[in-house]
Amino acid sequence: MSILIAFDLEGPLSPQDNAYEIMGRLPQGYELFERLSRYDDLLTLEGRPGYEPGDTLALIVPFLLAYGVKEEDIRAVSRTAFLTPGAKETVAELAALGLPSCIISTSYCQHACRVAWELGLPEDWVACTRLPLNAWQGELTPEDREWILEVARSFLEVPLEDDEALKRLGESFFWEEMPRRAKLGKFFSLVRVVGGTRKTEALTNFARRAGVSLDRVVAVGDSITDFHMLKTVREAGGLSIVFNGNVYSLPYGTCAVASLDLTAILPLIKTFAQEGLAAVRQEIENFSRSSGEGGPFYHWLLDRSPGEEIVSLHVRFRARLRGRAAHLG
Repeated sequence: MSILIAFDLEGPLSPQDNAYEIMGRLPQGYELFERLSRYDDLLTLEGRPGYEPGDTLALIVPFLLAYGVKEEDIRAVSRTAFLTPGAKETVAELAALGLPSCIISTSYCQHACRVAWELGLPEDWVACTRLPLNAWQGELTPEDREWILEVARSFLEVPLEDDEALKRLGESFFWEEMPRRAKLGKFFSLVRVVGGTRKTEALTNFARRAGVSLDRVVAVGDSITDFHMLKTVREAGGLSIVFNGNVYSLPYGTCAVASLDLTAILPLIKTFAQEGLAAVRQEIENFSRSSGEGGPFYHWLLDRSPGEEIVSLHVRFRARLRGRAAHLG
C-alpha cells in the first residue's frame, strides 16, 4: 500500500536556517533575528489568533527591505547550504521504492526550491513561503527605511531573555505602528509563511494528490513550526518522526530519532509502509537495545512524554548538525 513522506526542510534535509543566515549578513543580524525568533515563540505559545509558528519569516521582512536585501541575496545564501548527511540517499531510496516525497517548509521559495532540485524533487511537490522582495524594494520610502532601522536598534538593546520587553516592542512595531503605514502594512500582510496549521493544509493537499489518507503519511520534522503537522499525522494513525528535535516538537512525535545521518529513518519508513505502526514500535524497541554509543538513537513516544534524557539527547545531536541555528525555536 502506498504512503507519502512529508519532510520539513531546515533540519531534516539541510542544517542551514536560511532566513537566519540571510539576516546574519546584516549588521548584528544574527542578534536581531534571535530576538524576533524569540518574539515569534512567545506569540505561538500564547496562542495569538491568526498567528502561526514560523511567522518569524514575515517579521523579518521589514528589516530585509530596509537593508536592501534582494531575492538574489536569498539565492546566494542558499548556495552555501549543504544537505544533511544521508538526505540525498534517503530521498533517492524512497523514490526507488515508489514512495513519493514532498517538502513542506517555512523557508522562502528561493531556498526551498533550490534544495528540492538538489534532492531531485520537483517544485510542484514543494510548499514554501513566497517572497517577491525585488518587486517591493522600490516601494519603500526613505522615511520608512530610517524608521525600521531605528526599530532594529531598539530590538538590539533588549536582552534576549527579557520576554516582556520583547513583547512590548514587538506589539508596538508590528501590530500598532506598521499597519498605519499603508505599504509596509500591506507587504507584511501578504507574506503567508508556511508554518503551523498552514503546514498541515499543505500536507492535506499533497496527500490528496498522492491518493493517500493521513494514516498513510510519514511526517518528518524537528521544530515548533512542525508541531501541528506532526500532531495531526500522529492522531490520524500515521507515523510522525521527530528528527533531532527540540522541546517544541518532541511531544508531538510518534517516535524520535537522534542521528547525524538521515538514513537512520529509512528502516522505520519501510517497516511502516509494509507492516504498519505496531511493527515500527517493535523495530524501535529492537534498535534501542542495540544502539551504540554514537547512535542513532530511537525512542517510541506515542504513549509517553519525552523526558529530560530524550530532550537533552536531541539537543546534543541538533547542535552538532545545525550549529548556531540549533537553539532557534
